[in-house]
Amino acid sequence: MSYQSPPPQRQGFALPFSKPFWVYVLLGFILAYYLASNMLYYTGKVSYGWTGILLFLGANYPDLVRQGEVWRFLTSMFLHANFIHLLFNSWALLIFGLDMERLYGRSRFVMLYVFSGLFGSLASFTFSSGAVSVGASGAIFGLIGMQGAYFFRYKDMFGKSGKDRLSNIGIILVINIIFGLSVSNIDNWAHFGGLASGAIMGYFLAPVYEVVEHHTTHAHVVDKLSPLVEIGVGILAGITLSIGTMLSIG
Repeated sequence: MSYQSPPPQRQGFALPFSKPFWVYVLLGFILAYYLASNMLYYTGKVSYGWTGILLFLGANYPDLVRQGEVWRFLTSMFLHANFIHLLFNSWALLIFGLDMERLYGRSRFVMLYVFSGLFGSLASFTFSSGAVSVGASGAIFGLIGMQGAYFFRYKDMFGKSGKDRLSNIGIILVINIIFGLSVSNIDNWAHFGGLASGAIMGYFLAPVYEVVEHHTTHAHVVDKLSPLVEIGVGILAGITLSIGTMLSIG
């Protein structure tokens, strides 16, 4: 009687996850800015109404950016036009941000979030009509691009669930693009700038998984992405942002 060995069994390993931290810090900044803007509004400390308060606290406004107030690219990411705007962006930050910080780790996550928001602000400044712009949506679209890049890189590893996630991301983007083009006062250029930068950086900063201690009971998966890659991507993003800002300001 011949004996046939059983087919080799595939062994699954848990992915390394980071405990979210920066998502809650960023959410705290967003809520603090909203509370501060309302306090200024109801105490009448700033003239010219709600728009004046947003400008006082750092809204992205092309005329002021051209005068050298480039810091508005950053501060505008934490300001929101109204409670619904705040609620939607806070919810989206939690939904996308928690997943991405767990997968990418704290340092990569916060770097990508901030750069996505900055590139969104730059795109808004460069291509929009010159209106006052506020909101975290450029950075949040960066998180969507980051998630798309991650599941694109690992679509084979995740199989059907990975492809389903990519499809869901595509549907979310199509809905948001249609909504953004059909409703006034939505800064689509900030969304596009954040999405593109988030996808590009998210692809190159994606975890590099490797199984270590293969032949022991302690076999596990680690993220082997070199810190030099993280530093290099950050430097390139900073240089690109700086050059883009100088060219746009003229």
